[in-house]
Amino acid sequence: MCVNTTSKGDRLISSAKRLRFPDGFLWGAASSHYQVEGLPVESRSRLSDWSNWTRTGGKIADGSDADRACEFYRRFSEDIEIVEALNLNSYRTSFNWPALLPDRPGRERKLDPEVVDYYKRLLFTLKEKEIKTFLTLFHFCLPTWLAEQGGWTEPVSADEFAFFAELVAREFGELVDYWVTINEPMAYAYQSFVSGQWPPGKSKSYEGAFLTVRNMLVGHARAYGAIKEWTDSKDRGPVSFTNHWRPFVAENLLNPLDHMVRFFRDSIFNHIFPRSIDAGGMVLPRVVSRIGDLGRLEGEIPGLLGSMDYLAVNYYTREISRFVPGWPVDPFGAKSEKSYLETNALGWEIYPEGLYQVLTEDISPYLKDRAVIITENGYASTFSPDLSEGDWSIEDAKRCQYLQSHLVAIHRAIEAGVNVKGYLHWSLTDNFEWAEGLSPRFGLVRVAYPTQERTFRKSAELYARVAADNSIEENVIEE
Repeated sequence: MCVNTTSKGDRLISSAKRLRFPDGFLWGAASSHYQVEGLPVESRSRLSDWSNWTRTGGKIADGSDADRACEFYRRFSEDIEIVEALNLNSYRTSFNWPALLPDRPGRERKLDPEVVDYYKRLLFTLKEKEIKTFLTLFHFCLPTWLAEQGGWTEPVSADEFAFFAELVAREFGELVDYWVTINEPMAYAYQSFVSGQWPPGKSKSYEGAFLTVRNMLVGHARAYGAIKEWTDSKDRGPVSFTNHWRPFVAENLLNPLDHMVRFFRDSIFNHIFPRSIDAGGMVLPRVVSRIGDLGRLEGEIPGLLGSMDYLAVNYYTREISRFVPGWPVDPFGAKSEKSYLETNALGWEIYPEGLYQVLTEDISPYLKDRAVIITENGYASTFSPDLSEGDWSIEDAKRCQYLQSHLVAIHRAIEAGVNVKGYLHWSLTDNFEWAEGLSPRFGLVRVAYPTQERTFRKSAELYARVAADNSIEENVIEE
């Protein structure tokens, strides 16, 4: 059990010291459309590359798909009531690009009225409850027709994304408080073109990966401009992208080659996107620019300079890197399979100190006068192929500990002078976790998929108290 009061049976002993967060701190939860909604319109024309990917055998670890997911499309009122019940003042979601804009170029194009109505009802519900909305425009899903033309590897992707962003800003601008153009661009490029675990399933296609990053930078810059043009004021609706930050550690501290790979991976995953934005053009590490003729991708991108109003930080874990012999040198090296700390169900090490490092060291070149918001952070509990859980009180106690320790790390960073304005926990409910399927459980709220019943976990109760008190106890010790 993980609560901060004493009860019969299991109980908690807490230190008396409470760590208070700044007034007006944003406490929220995060999700994305594909992971929770279910199909909003039963039509093949509205399916994304991910919808098609899940229909290809062997692509999803547990064989599941997201056709139903959490049925958020039908149950969003219930889930927003949960947000309110948890005392949260912020909620992050994303828009379904393939459903909102299903038609390809060559005909009169506008946002689908039925899907617009759904999203307006969602955003009005959040507005009525005084819950701040974080809206992501691209969270990994492409329209099928665009994916078939090469997706983000082709310049047309940036054109289409800018057009989509303009239509969304014109239609929904007054209802959005914070904008996210692209979620985790480097993670997307890696999973889609290096590891091959996401569509289009390319392996070690460095050309595809960095063409994708280049076109995403162009698309981000143009979407940023469109949002600024079509919202009421340049002071309204700050715009950014989310970066998946991971501290990288050499597997063998005495091996200079492992340190070299650690440096390469850090430079690629953590820094290419924000460094390029602050430079006004694509900037590649030397190890990348010297692969083939990838150096040609570097250079100025109109509208990119400074197109990041706040730093949106996604953080889950650190990563251990090791050198892989071969020629040419693989700039991505390899993730070590070794773990030195306790891990979650996905094998990710629990390392709250890494979040403190990210906030106080890694993002420092990009802080300037920007605020920081943690846009994702959470714990995956154990799962089984039949989507049932074992003793979830034990597993959720680990989620409580994860939550508490990472909030303490954030508070330490604030005391060190970092302007952290908010924390959005991943995730509100269990959801479809991409290549892993429905099995991993990230939710503060449990979803029984066959019945869609929602059940508060103890971590939800803990988080509700944190949000209500705007504070966290420095130590929570289970007895």
